[in-house]
Amino acid sequence: MSRKTLSALCLMAFVMSCTAVMAQDPTEESETQSAPATSPATSAADGKTFKLLRGDAAANDLNLGEEEATAWDPVIRAGDIEISLAVGFLSMNTTLLKHDQIIYKYNTEDTFWGDVELKGESAFAPTLRIGYGLTNWFGLESWYGVGISEYTSSITNTHSRKNEQGAPVVDNPPLGEFDAEARSLITLQAGINAIVYPLAIRGEGMGRLHPYLTGGVGNMWYNMNSNYTKGTASAMDLNFGGGLRLLADKNISIRFEVLLHRNTLEWTPADYFMELNEGTTLVPLNEYPVQPDGSIAESPVTEFESNTMSLLQWSLGVQGSF
Repeated sequence: MSRKTLSALCLMAFVMSCTAVMAQDPTEESETQSAPATSPATSAADGKTFKLLRGDAAANDLNLGEEEATAWDPVIRAGDIEISLAVGFLSMNTTLLKHDQIIYKYNTEDTFWGDVELKGESAFAPTLRIGYGLTNWFGLESWYGVGISEYTSSITNTHSRKNEQGAPVVDNPPLGEFDAEARSLITLQAGINAIVYPLAIRGEGMGRLHPYLTGGVGNMWYNMNSNYTKGTASAMDLNFGGGLRLLADKNISIRFEVLLHRNTLEWTPADYFMELNEGTTLVPLNEYPVQPDGSIAESPVTEFESNTMSLLQWSLGVQGSF
């Protein structure tokens, strides 16, 4: 067969193939593309089964179902474990210790005493809470906090005398230069509180904003770097207050809270007021009360008066519910 004849036959085969493709029924093609997603296509050659792609309508139905499944209604749920971390301030602007006619300064020549008062300052107070929702309106939570601040001292009605037997008392001597005790104050707190959502008591707890009431019992430990006190003072703490909880997401809430703490603080006096000469000279923690006859008595301080305090705390934090 000549080369020209072979070329003519190939050209005729190509044209006939193109004509068959163009003549295909468009309705058959449409039916093939819109076949159900679950219908298998079987190859006659090897018997293998393949799943066809989903149509646009089926895909839209699937997306709509997923959106409906993930829809969230803001509500407080019973049975959730709740963990929150908050930062705020604890108002320590109150009297921590007060004692009249107590030593405040000593040197090799003179001893000075007067009415001493130590007052705290506002403390930075982060708090960790771990709770459990017993119902959609009532829960219990433990709390753990720390307060970091300073305190200052004030001295009035001062007196002094020489460190000699029978030396006269000098009234209102100048304070001069000395450590007036503007030092650090650390508090630790722990306890357990009940939390109540009043608006959810007779309802389902729906909505994003939920005011609440809280109160409970715990303990507070105080430690200040003072010449007057020994170790850490412990005080039982009662607290009550309220707040507002914003449900930002299914698992995330924002909390703003205000609490009032009430506790009675009593310090243990230090063994000595100060140590000099590398500990070889121990200055006793003495008081110098005025006697009925007008004389001055000198005696060691054995106890400090207790002091009932009301401390206001506010905090803002994030809570996770699981």
